[in-house]
Amino acid sequence: MRTFFKVQATSMVASGFDFLTTVGCVNWLNCWYLTASVIGAVGGGLVNFGMSKSWTFTQSNQPVGQQFGRFVLVWLGNTGLNAAGLFMVTHFLDVRYLVAKTMVAILIGVSYNYFFQKDFVFSLS
Repeated sequence: MRTFFKVQATSMVASGFDFLTTVGCVNWLNCWYLTASVIGAVGGGLVNFGMSKSWTFTQSNQPVGQQFGRFVLVWLGNTGLNAAGLFMVTHFLDVRYLVAKTMVAILIGVSYNYFFQKDFVFSLS
């Protein structure tokens, strides 16, 4: 249970970085919200990997390169699901992009990221 809470804390920090980057890209660089969301996801993903490796899953002793390769696979799925969910919720349900991004990120974070990171990226075996 401790690992679950560490994953959620790490995810919150990475999501904060992701959201700040997204908002900055939309408001200051005039990026389309979906492009900004993907840029934010890249930054948030790097923050997430760094924190996960150094704090959340320190007991995993697999090579960093192997873990990062697995992380990229999970991150690509995560980014695709988030982008698709964001587009569908904003486009079809007419929800503002930050509200939609929050809803989708929470759903994907709890249902997808935790299990793949724990059992695939940073597994102990």
